[in-house]
Amino acid sequence: AAAQKSPNPGRGVGAVLNRPPLASGSSVATWGASFGGMAIETAPQNSFAAVAESDAIWRQEASQERFDADAEASSLHSLLHGSSAAAVAAACAETSSSVRYDAARAAWPAAATADRQQLGGAIRQGVDAL
Repeated sequence: AAAQKSPNPGRGVGAVLNRPPLASGSSVATWGASFGGMAIETAPQNSFAAVAESDAIWRQEASQERFDADAEASSLHSLLHGSSAAAVAAACAETSSSVRYDAARAAWPAAATADRQQLGGAIRQGVDAL
């Protein structure tokens, strides 16, 4: 039997396996174009310096936000025993986190009687640690 010709010569696996190395500073899209315009998306090219600069800007903006300890304490109550509790329980069940969620719910009564500013401060420490 005769070998079947590829409908797209030069764009098959062989072309990919035998591709030339990427030149310094070239993008995947540039490389793809050299193979007859293969549909390859360009990934964003971020240097470490650009990512660090973006992170520094984000951290500066975040540090200007006011942290409302009382609102954070109310939100935590909503997540554990309030209007959001059913949705959080379902999400935790889907991600095998039910044991930790149940432990947090069991610990809530002690936290619920704590000073809301202290509780909010503890939440802030957790947020900052992340």
